[in-house]
Amino acid sequence: MKTSRLPLDCLVRFQRDCRDLRALISTHDFSSVHLSRARPMLLIHDYFKSTKNGQQLYVFGTEHLNGKNVFRKFHLRPELMINNKRWEKPPTLQCSCQGVLLFADPMRPTYYALNPITQEKVTIKHTPDPGKSCALYFCPLTRQFKLLYVQAQGSLCQYFVYMFKTQTWRKIHPSSTFNFLPYRNSHAVVNGALHWIMYSNLEQEGIPPFANGIMVFRMDKEELFAMPHPGSVCTSKKVHTTMTLLVKENCLSFCHLLVSEYAVDIWILEDYEMRAWNKRYKVNLFDKKSFPFSLPYILPGSASIDVYWWIKLTNIQDGELLFYLRDRGLFSYNLEHKTVKIFEFPQLKKLYACRTYIMSLLAIT
Repeated sequence: MKTSRLPLDCLVRFQRDCRDLRALISTHDFSSVHLSRARPMLLIHDYFKSTKNGQQLYVFGTEHLNGKNVFRKFHLRPELMINNKRWEKPPTLQCSCQGVLLFADPMRPTYYALNPITQEKVTIKHTPDPGKSCALYFCPLTRQFKLLYVQAQGSLCQYFVYMFKTQTWRKIHPSSTFNFLPYRNSHAVVNGALHWIMYSNLEQEGIPPFANGIMVFRMDKEELFAMPHPGSVCTSKKVHTTMTLLVKENCLSFCHLLVSEYAVDIWILEDYEMRAWNKRYKVNLFDKKSFPFSLPYILPGSASIDVYWWIKLTNIQDGELLFYLRDRGLFSYNLEHKTVKIFEFPQLKKLYACRTYIMSLLAIT
């Protein structure tokens, strides 16, 4: 299928003038083949410019055929709700899944799903309130997009799944009491499951989740459970804000930012069933021989800083750890050779958000 090797932009542009091509690329099989050949890229959200100019989204990375890094802007239709310039506060980008982006309205419980390639959009208005989204995911069993959502009331949690195809909600009924909350929307997908760093156990508020540092959701069976993270026992909930889950070569990776050392320990889950972790790397983020900035990392005019609010680990790809330093930019660290690259984006200021992204033609509904 030669057309499946063409860049997505070309396909979308050509299908407007060719009925047969439009029918071909709208099939699920074609979208799946194209997705299987796509390489992960980086989605950059310039949220400061988005306040006045509509959503400012860019992609950076290796495109489908030529193997060269590109940096370009997504051109979104002005009539999209997320581009409405009358927003007091525009919708914020929550996460990305298989080419579909999820935005949240900061003023009301409304979410917007968007495929920026096809420009298909879906609005979710009737959410259980109060609550928040945990993850947008693509179920491998039903081959459908779904949204995992949590409603927390007192010491109890109730989880829901929103199905985009039927536009309906369904409660999840765990086999045992599950009153854990994930930290942020940042999750890692491995072994058919979503994984988050645990933030809180509502039944034991204020007590760090010693034995249950990672929250897991099986997408096919819609099961929720918890598992311990590697390393030392946590002494406070704040420690969990220094932890990030990534994926390296289809293995779950646990990254722990050691604030006192300005370093990152990286553990790899080498045997998922046996929960066998191996501490594989230690990255000194402030080694002056490797990194082009001074130590310690302190903003001008500041006496001290919580480092974990300013260092965001994004992904691990082709043996390189990608991370963002606020006010400093985007860096890539080769885990084997211990070399560093900085990516320059002249169009952007140094304040932006980064997400892993894959271009796709998959339909949301």
